[in-house]
Amino acid sequence: MNRSPDAEVILRLIPTAEGGKGRNILSGYRPNYAIQENYLTSTNHELIEASELATGSEARANVWFITPEVYPHTLWPGREITVSEGSRVVGTAVVLRVFNPILAAENG
Repeated sequence: MNRSPDAEVILRLIPTAEGGKGRNILSGYRPNYAIQENYLTSTNHELIEASELATGSEARANVWFITPEVYPHTLWPGREITVSEGSRVVGTAVVLRVFNPILAAENG
């Protein structure tokens, strides 16, 4: 990406046996986040201190949102967000830090 990340998250993938992905992910992974109740947005991930993430595992990642200006003040540390590929839920992301002031909520 040509800009700083919007946030740092713990990305947790659901195990394959529980309906999660069938393969590991690498940096550059682009799932959807349920950023608001009825709004999904595309994201891009860069894994931190890991070269790949297996299903059923978790890792820290920097994340970039495609259009953060559309959903301002929606992130705060501790917020848990559903991660999906289309209609299939593949995991969750827990926000650790918010770097983009547009996305930072006053009170979580």
